[in-house]
Amino acid sequence: LLLATLAATLLPAHADENVTNVTEAIAVLRTAYQADRQAFLEQNLQLTESEGKAFWPLYQQYRAEAAKLGDRLLKLVLAYADLYPNVPEDRAREMLKESIDLEQQLVKTRAEYLKKATKVLPASKVLRWAQLENRLDLGLRLQLADAIPLVPTAQSTGSTTP
Repeated sequence: LLLATLAATLLPAHADENVTNVTEAIAVLRTAYQADRQAFLEQNLQLTESEGKAFWPLYQQYRAEAAKLGDRLLKLVLAYADLYPNVPEDRAREMLKESIDLEQQLVKTRAEYLKKATKVLPASKVLRWAQLENRLDLGLRLQLADAIPLVPTAQSTGSTTP
């Protein structure tokens, strides 16, 4: 999500930007965000030493899976940026399908890792982790929603094609 948020902020300038610079900026931002995210969780989960030894490797696996989904979302946002404001119907269908698939994969991945976490942490701490992850992701989703313009309607583009 973080990557997509950054990409969305680049929507108007994407065509003019050097892709290498954008990629480098995303890599730096991703590294900093992951460190901040983990520090936030460390502070708010309050794990014991033994819980931490069991949980953090699992968390790293989860974040690696989430990063793959983030990469797919970034690719989708950049594709949208390349087309905006003229998104053909066939590409809109493809993007919608990819968006739905990404949402389903995110839910599936999160559920899988929450279930795994219940084997190494008390249920109350797993629930707290789920709540914290949800808060972090909602913040990013709000930024993303704010940064990405809606697809224009047929009336706003002057098109009469259904």
